[in-house]
Formats: sequence, C-alpha cells, structure tokens
Amino acid sequence: MRWLLFLLISFNVFGVGFLQPDEAFKPSAKMVDGKTIGVELIMGDQIHIYSDKLKVEDADKNDGIDFKAITMAKPIQLDGESVYESSPAIRIALEKTKELSGEKKVKVKISYQGCSSAGLCYEPIEKTLDVTLNADTVPMKESLAAPVKKASVTEAKAVEAAPIPQAQAKSVAKESETDQIAGVIKGGSLWFIILSFFGFGLLLALTPCVFPMIPIISSVIMAQGAGLGTKRAFWLSVVYVLSMAVAYTIAGILAGLFGANLQAAFQTPWIITLFSLIFVVLAMSMFDLFELQIPNVIQSKITKISGSQSGVVGIAIMGFLSALIVGPCVAAPLAGALIYIGQTGDALLGGIALFSLSIGMGVPLIAIGTSAGKFMPKPGVWMDNIKSIFGVMLIGISIWMISRILDENISMMLWGALAVFVAVNMGALEQIRGRCIRCQRANKKALGIIIFLYGMSLLLGGMAGATNPLHPLNPFLPNQVSASVNQPQHKSFEKITSLQELDAILAQNKGKKVMVDFYADWCTACKEYESKTFSDESVKTAMDQYVLVQVNLTANDDKAKEISSKFGIFGPPAILFFDENGVHQKDADIVGFKEPQEFIKHLGQ
Repeated sequence: MRWLLFLLISFNVFGVGFLQPDEAFKPSAKMVDGKTIGVELIMGDQIHIYSDKLKVEDADKNDGIDFKAITMAKPIQLDGESVYESSPAIRIALEKTKELSGEKKVKVKISYQGCSSAGLCYEPIEKTLDVTLNADTVPMKESLAAPVKKASVTEAKAVEAAPIPQAQAKSVAKESETDQIAGVIKGGSLWFIILSFFGFGLLLALTPCVFPMIPIISSVIMAQGAGLGTKRAFWLSVVYVLSMAVAYTIAGILAGLFGANLQAAFQTPWIITLFSLIFVVLAMSMFDLFELQIPNVIQSKITKISGSQSGVVGIAIMGFLSALIVGPCVAAPLAGALIYIGQTGDALLGGIALFSLSIGMGVPLIAIGTSAGKFMPKPGVWMDNIKSIFGVMLIGISIWMISRILDENISMMLWGALAVFVAVNMGALEQIRGRCIRCQRANKKALGIIIFLYGMSLLLGGMAGATNPLHPLNPFLPNQVSASVNQPQHKSFEKITSLQELDAILAQNKGKKVMVDFYADWCTACKEYESKTFSDESVKTAMDQYVLVQVNLTANDDKAKEISSKFGIFGPPAILFFDENGVHQKDADIVGFKEPQEFIKHLGQ
C-alpha cells in the first residue's frame, strides 16, 4: 500500500516540477589516492539531506579491506535541523586485514533521506557503490591481533579534518533513551539482545499498558469451566502470551519498516465498539445467561486441523487481538527496537528483540493465568461467585475500552451503573431478617451499600457534567469556584493536531522553551499522565518554564501520521522538548510513562 502511494505521488507530484529521486540524489564513489575512497552525493537544486539519516558503511565485511575511518564536512542548520545542501565530501581511509594484491572491488553502502525546499520529502534511499582499487597500495592493519569494529557515520559525527579513528568520531551530544536502547541491538550479541529485551519486557509488565490484560487472561482461563487444572491453565496462558507476542512483533516490524502503526489503526471507533461488545458477551456467559461455545461442527473441524482441544483457538485469537486493541502504548524499549528496524531495515534482528520484549511482558500474565487454574474452586456456589466476579471485571474492561470514544461524563455514568449493579447483587437493597450483626450477610450488605452510594454519586455527577470520579459531586458544590481563586495558576496545554500548527507555535515562541506531549484517547499511559503526573502540583510548577503543547493523535489520520513521521514518533505517549531557538532536543525526549518524581527529575536534567 505504501509503495502504491509512493507511485501515485511520483505521477502526480513529480510531474509538476519535483525531481525524481535519482535526479535529486546522485551518489558516486572513486579512489582519491591509493588508500582513500572519496564518496560524493550530488544533490539537485533546492534539495537537502538530513545529517542524521546519512550513513556510510562497509557493505562487504569479509573482503579483507577494512574501513579504518570515515570523515565528512560539518552539516549546517536549516529550520532547526542539521542538513547538507551540497555534497558532504565523504572520505574513507582504508586498511588491509589480510594479505591481498592486485585489483580488488570494495562495496560501499550509503543510505540517506532528504527533502525538497519546495515541500516534498523523499523516501529513505539506500545504494551500494562498487569501487575498484589496487590492493598493493592499501596499508596493512597495524595490529591484526586487536579486531577493529567496522566504521559507520551518522549525522554530524565527523569533522573537517584528516581521517580520524571511528571511535573518536562519535558525537559528544547525549543520546536519547530510545537511541541508547536501539544501540543495544546494533552493538550487542544475539543472546545479549534477547536477555536485555526480555528484561525490558518484565519491567513493562508493571506499566498501565499491561494491567488491562490481567482480567482478560484470568477470565478466559476461568471460562474453561470446572476441572481445568494447573497444567492446562499453564498451557492456555502460554498460548495467550505467544499470540500476544506474535501480534506485537508483526505490528512492530510493520511500524519500523513502513512507519504504519498497526495498533493505532485498530483504535477506530467501530473496532473499539465491537471489541467492547465481545467483552460484554463474555461477561454475560460468566453470569450463566447462556453458554458461549463454538458450534460442534466448527469445533470438530478445528480439532481435526489443529489437533488441539476446544478453547485454544479462541484464546489465541483473544491474545492476538488484545495486543493490538487493549494495550497500544509505546515505551522506550519498544520505540528503540522500532528505531533500529526503521534505520537499518533489519526486520529479523529487530523482530527478535520485539518478540523477547513481548515474552517478558507476558511472563506475569502466564503466572496469573496458571494461578487461575491452580486455585480453581470445585463446582458449587464458590464457582458461581468467582465467575460472577470475573464477569464484572470483563464489563469493567468493556467500559474502559469504550471510554476512549465517549465523553468523560458518559464514561463516569457507565462506571456508576456498573457499581450500582454490583451493589444490588451484593444485597445492598435487601432486608436482613432477624438479628445479624457479625454475620457474613451483614458485612456483605454494608459493603454493598457503600458501593451503591458511590455508584449513585457517579451517575448523578455524570449527568451534571462531572468528569472526575474522585470528586463526582463537584457540580453540586457552589463554593468550588471561590475556593479555586487562591490556587496558583499554572500553564495549560495548547491542543493541536498538525505539523503546521506546531511550526507556527515554535515560530511564535522564539526565546522560550517548548514541551510537546503526543497524546491519544486510546492510549492508556496517556491517561495516566493526565490523571497522575500532569495533575501533580510539583509537576505543574516544573512545567511552567515551558510553553505547553499537546498533539492529539487520536484520529490517526494523515495529519497525525505527518507530524509523527517528522519526529520519528511510533505512537504515544511521547514528550519532546525544544530549546529557545526552536531546535528539537532529541536527547531530552521521553517515551513511555513516568511517575511525577521521575518526570520532575527529568525536567531538571
């Protein structure tokens, strides 16, 4: 689909004055002396390339010729970006790693991405250039005992000088957290990558993005009925997590290669509504209103094809969809893997990292699912009570999901209705006959009354327009306005949806620092930021030093994709910082959720 779009752009845009990619960028390479390759990248009129997208590498690492050092001219600043508007005059110093003589072909891989000043940006391009040299004139490596890492250069990491060792050509600027994690994949061994990202996944299992999956896996395991057993519960949990991991991996590879956020595509209102209804149906089956079961004809065919018992296919589907619909949040490790895939095109290694990350996230879910089988009660009243509890949890997940596309006060009314439903079923409105002070029924009724009162306050508050479930009766309190007069006034976010709006804000606020929050209604961690971090008084005070901007990516439309692509954002939550000159401070970026104290500490870095 992306290539089709590119072809359409080629026919409709290039035909009216824009250069074709091969005309806009003309790379070439030749020997400038017996031991140095010169690489040129001639650009057309009004064309520039981004320094951080320009990379030169040895395409054949086993040819006996090593790239000792790579240098190029310093880039210039254009609209806050480091760019080259003319060939950066790249020089590659060579050395032999084994005895060679006579003519030898060396392959130079160059990758770059640029734009026309008239407003068109080209797809990333990668070329391999062949250079013929005389191996007799290339010096032998001084110490063959100490292996030297192949060299590559990105952005403004080289200077106008004689060739210097690649180790000394690294940028002194700090890398962002996501770039550091991407570097783990670039520089680590396979097992180190697997273990590192597995560890990242374990940490992500403690974030809001994974929490909603806990009642889902518990419920689908419990739905298997009596006599499930620990062993089968374990394998069903593994199926759920593996399906989830496959979904994350596929979505991540697509996002890295094509910039298409598959998870964001699943946040359209009709998909969210459909999935919410599925959870309601599952909840109704928990309440024994009907028995949810695949028809026997289909079930027998599935069993013949897969050799599996009933329930496995449904749990696999639930795990796959849960990853795409329930938890579409981006964190630093996930973004780091996507950056690596996007920059190198190495979907295999990036996919392995993503899969390891997903398995790490799923380990606690396996433990929870297995526990559901281990502590499965014997058939009877206890079984009915526990099934009802999970039914309520599934309705809660349904409300949580549908809240992404509803007004906050309507969502609060739904939560209130659920609370009243629970309270009535706990006997809050029933009369207890006879003396019963310490009996279980009295305790249950007392708890039910509390839940009933809170549910009614949510219903009434939602009807009056309240949006805060912790203060549902605020609309009925006349002194709220006067009480807030003495509160310190803090800056609020200016909400935008497009790159043009952001450019205008940056231009209007020269001399001021700007903080840009990328948000979406369907992002769980974004809601955590709103309710926990951004609402903290200390965080508000710390943010007053910035002009605050919030980019709403909820629609996932062309405008959202354009601004996300501009800054390499694979999905929310992400927070970017710009200095007084409007220059993006990439090393200060935040990807994923941070607690208030972590956030304040980051602002003070």
